[in-house]
Amino acid sequence: MKHKSKVRIGFDDFSKRLYNNTKNKILKELNASEKDWNNPKWQLKNRISDVDEISKYTNLTDEEYENIKNVGEKYRFAITPYYFSLIDFDNPTCPIKLQSIPNIKEFNEFGQLDPMNEEQSNPSGKITRRYPNKLIINVTNACPMYCRHCQRRRLIGNADKNTSKKYIDESIEFIKNNPTIREVLITGGDALLLSNKRLEYIFNKLSSIDHVEIIRIGTRTLVTLPFRIDNELASLLRKYKVQLSTQFNHACEITPEAVRAIEMLVDHGVLVRNQMVLLHNINDDKYCIQKTNEELQKYRVIPYYLFHPKDIKSTEHFQVDISKGLEIMKHLEGRTSGMCKPTYVYNSPRGLGKVPLVPMENIEYDGKEYKFTTWENKTIEKCERNPE
Repeated sequence: MKHKSKVRIGFDDFSKRLYNNTKNKILKELNASEKDWNNPKWQLKNRISDVDEISKYTNLTDEEYENIKNVGEKYRFAITPYYFSLIDFDNPTCPIKLQSIPNIKEFNEFGQLDPMNEEQSNPSGKITRRYPNKLIINVTNACPMYCRHCQRRRLIGNADKNTSKKYIDESIEFIKNNPTIREVLITGGDALLLSNKRLEYIFNKLSSIDHVEIIRIGTRTLVTLPFRIDNELASLLRKYKVQLSTQFNHACEITPEAVRAIEMLVDHGVLVRNQMVLLHNINDDKYCIQKTNEELQKYRVIPYYLFHPKDIKSTEHFQVDISKGLEIMKHLEGRTSGMCKPTYVYNSPRGLGKVPLVPMENIEYDGKEYKFTTWENKTIEKCERNPE
């Protein structure tokens, strides 16, 4: 409890003061109102995407200014005023800052542009297919905020662009003609940056295919643009029984605004699951992971995956040893609810699929007997059953 209490959360007094102070500066600078702030279209229109805009709200050193400017010219960035207001610029390892502000370390280009071989896993339209019974439709390259660890940073480019109706229809036709496909994930970019009208078009088409049993949507708007979630959108998701996957990486992202969005969805019967990415200096700490997942459970979000970071070009500074992830998973055993334990997975390169990573020192087998070690390091034995 002592260690968990040191993990910053979006509801603590410090976070609220920080948020309100920066929010008020932005509103004053842009001559905007509270109503504007809560409008997702206003948030997107006023995304912070230039180092000079950042300089209006915090004091940057000359070196910081030049670094952000140079990296931003090569790798585009954009941050909603909402998410920007969560940054603690006095903390060099602020999780919000590290995920959103360009870093000079991005010039280390170790890694691959497409480590998952998505470009070679596209049979039609804008599909990525790595498994026999499920696939992805990539519907946009746009996001409210461009995460510095983004697995699809190769698609960000210089402008936001939604997938054309032609490619959407081609993707849906492929699904229609392949009856093994039972689950479709609509993602991007951020799929919830599409209009409700375009989303309903896709949902309706997929729902009319008998063998499609599950429609999921991938989004980070709950984290970076929670105002996008309203009654109309929640009702639309419920109408088509769409399940939602999001990505909270740290407890400080779980703010009153984010919780309002979560509760809007869950109260409408939308299943919300979290897919966290393990990132160096952001959440590679067992107490941080435990606290974040417990906060999510409190608000009825299911911790689903803890992703080991992919070897994406220019993101080596986010990399973590697998041993660290295994240590975190071992810590969670017995110290938190099973509902707070995600599955730790490694995404195999070249699109070979997810591999669950489990601490194995808890199990020993000598051919006749199993020996188990509990979370308290107590040993129990169980003989192998002989069916004869």
